[in-house]
Amino acid sequence: MRIFLLGSLVLVTIFLDTVQAGGADGRVIEGLPSNRPLNIAHRGSSGMRPEHTVAAYQLAVDQGADIIECDLAVTKDKQLICTHDAWLNKTTDVHTKPEFQDRVKRYRIDGRFIEDYFTVDFTMEELKTLRTVQSRSYRDQSYNYQFPMASFDDYIAVVKNASAFGRTIGIYPETKNPSFFNGILEAENTTMEDILLASLEKYGYVNANSPCFIQSFDENSLRYMANKTELPLIILNPLLLTDQKMTELAVFCYGIGPSKSEILPVNPTSNKLLQSTDFITRAHAKGFKIHPYTFRNEDQFLAFDYGSDPYEEYQTFVNLGVDGLFTDFPHSFSKFLDCQYPQVVGNAAKLSVHLGTTVVITLLAMFLQG
Repeated sequence: MRIFLLGSLVLVTIFLDTVQAGGADGRVIEGLPSNRPLNIAHRGSSGMRPEHTVAAYQLAVDQGADIIECDLAVTKDKQLICTHDAWLNKTTDVHTKPEFQDRVKRYRIDGRFIEDYFTVDFTMEELKTLRTVQSRSYRDQSYNYQFPMASFDDYIAVVKNASAFGRTIGIYPETKNPSFFNGILEAENTTMEDILLASLEKYGYVNANSPCFIQSFDENSLRYMANKTELPLIILNPLLLTDQKMTELAVFCYGIGPSKSEILPVNPTSNKLLQSTDFITRAHAKGFKIHPYTFRNEDQFLAFDYGSDPYEEYQTFVNLGVDGLFTDFPHSFSKFLDCQYPQVVGNAAKLSVHLGTTVVITLLAMFLQG
């Protein structure tokens, strides 16, 4: 009987190892798979619905995403709204609203002046009156003007609803243009980072193994948060990093989100793949997890070598050793993963939260009792 129970305990332990994402620094990310790359839905299922809407987030969950990514901006009343840019014209119908015509402003962001409507000049209630549009003309326009913008609370609600049904969905918020927002928030004696961390704490994302990755292109933003949270931090970077810079970042970053061209460049003239770089090898040697961006199904984003087949691109990057990837089409990547990895992994991930700890403790108690 002891032998049977010990064997069962070992099997359950193995089961748990397959459904929790482990980092090279020893931490385990609760509820996320560790034996395959993570499926990170970029702005939700943004290839099929207007980005950063509850509809896009929920569709990503339904399509099998492990994690939903969101960009954040700050509102006039110091709340967090999910949107890729600090300005609104590109992805909403704000220009059709006569009551907001006097809100056009000119701000300097990342070294350039932009004239538009900006989230910082609208309250959350006002932003909720806007309707979103698909900003990419080559994608389905039939969902335009149907969905409001999503607040950070709306975003979290989608994830928590999935958790209520026994499935862990990770979150991946980004502090976007933090220096711009912090310049405005300075008079309020707060920062974009403080607002985000307070919101995350409210929802229970506080530990080193919480299924929450905080990302930013702004190194100072991450350094600031590293002194205030144990959550895994991801530095986004469109350029090649030296070994020395990786060593500096490894002190406070869990992973790197590089442009996929850092890993496998494409000749801009011939649209043919060039030689892969040593980026992943060097980054893994420093202990980083690697989540490149952004994978898209349309032909204009695929090298000719892939034969218009996004599965070929997925396979190439998985073979190169990525730990996850950002995709506008999480359904495609989910199908790819189903083909490459045993389906039991997906089922195990859904059950682990409810079964894992209880089963291990029960088996261990029975083993010790004889």
